[in-house]
Amino acid sequence: MTSPSLKEIRMKMDALEKEVLLLRSILEAIRDPFFILNRKGEFLKVNLKGLELLNYSPEELQQMVFIDVVALDDISTMREGFDEMEKGREISLNLHVVNRLREEIPVECSGTPRGEACLITLRDLREKIRLEEEWERSKKQFTEKIRERDQYARELQAMRDLFKEKTKEIEKMREEAVLLSHTDDLTGIYNHRFFIQQLTLEVERQKRYPVPLSLLMIDIDYFKHYNDHNGHLAGDEALKAIALLIQHGVRQSDIVARYGGEEFAAILIKAGKEEAREIAERVRRFVSETRFPNEKEQPNGDLTVSIGITTFSPSTSTLTDLIRKADHALYRAKRAGRNRIEG
Repeated sequence: MTSPSLKEIRMKMDALEKEVLLLRSILEAIRDPFFILNRKGEFLKVNLKGLELLNYSPEELQQMVFIDVVALDDISTMREGFDEMEKGREISLNLHVVNRLREEIPVECSGTPRGEACLITLRDLREKIRLEEEWERSKKQFTEKIRERDQYARELQAMRDLFKEKTKEIEKMREEAVLLSHTDDLTGIYNHRFFIQQLTLEVERQKRYPVPLSLLMIDIDYFKHYNDHNGHLAGDEALKAIALLIQHGVRQSDIVARYGGEEFAAILIKAGKEEAREIAERVRRFVSETRFPNEKEQPNGDLTVSIGITTFSPSTSTLTDLIRKADHALYRAKRAGRNRIEG
C-alpha cells in the first residue's frame, strides 16, 4: 500500500477545513442557542448564542455535561427527555437552565437525536414571559380601570338619582311653600292675597277672552254672637265647616277664598248672573241645612250665611267695581233679614 502523497494530504486537509468552516457557519446561522451533545450528554459543539446564554467558555463546557446547566428542579424532566431521544424520539420541554452567574433562565428545550449525537436548541423565554406578564399586568390594570369606571358610573348614577330625589323634594317643598303662601291657616282654603291675585288675572283675561264672570261675597250671619256664646274654638270649627260647605256648593273650577274674619268670597269663572244665583242658592242651602252645635241660640235660631252677587259687565269691569258691588249686594241681604241672596 502506497503512502498518500503530500498533495493528497493537503487536499484532504483543505476539504476538512472547508467542512469545519461550513459547520461553523451553519452553527452561527442558527439564531437560538444550539448545542450538539453526544449520547453521554457531553458538549461537542456550541454556537455563540449558546455561549452567550450560559456565559461559559467553550473549554469550560467541554468539561461539563448538559445536565450540569439544568436547574435542580428540572433535572428529572431532562433525564426523561434524554431517555426519549435514546429511543429516537424528538422532545420539547419547558425548563430552566442555570448560567455561570447562577441565574435560572426559563427556556423551551427542543431535542432531536441524530445517530450518536443529540441536537439541542434552547429558546430563551424571558422576553416572552416578560411580555406575558406585562400583558397580564395590563389586563389587570385595564380590568381595574373598567371596575373603577363602572364604580364611578354607579356612584354618578346614585348621585344623579339623589339629585333628582332632592330636586323633587325641593320642588315639592317649593310647591308646598307656594300653597302655604296662598292658603288660609285656619280653613285650608285660599287666602285674601291669592283671591285678589286670581280676581285680577280673571279681570285682565276679560280683555282678551271675554267670558261670563261672577263674584260671590259670603258672610256668616250673627257670627260674633255665635263666637261669644260658644267660644273661639267652636267658632273656628264653624268657620272650617262653612268653608268646606262653600267648596261643595260651587263648581270644581271656581275659586273659594277666605276674604277676612267670617267673610268668604268665590270667583265663578264662566258663570253668568243666573248660574251664579243658582250656585249661591246651593251654598246658602247647604249651610242652612247643616246642623251646628248650639245654633238654636242664634238670633234667627240657625247658623246661616248671606250672599251678595255681582257679574262682570261694561259698568262693572274692574276688580274694585266687582268687589264693591258684591259687598253692596251682601249688605242688602243682611239688611233684608239675612240667610238670603242679593244681586
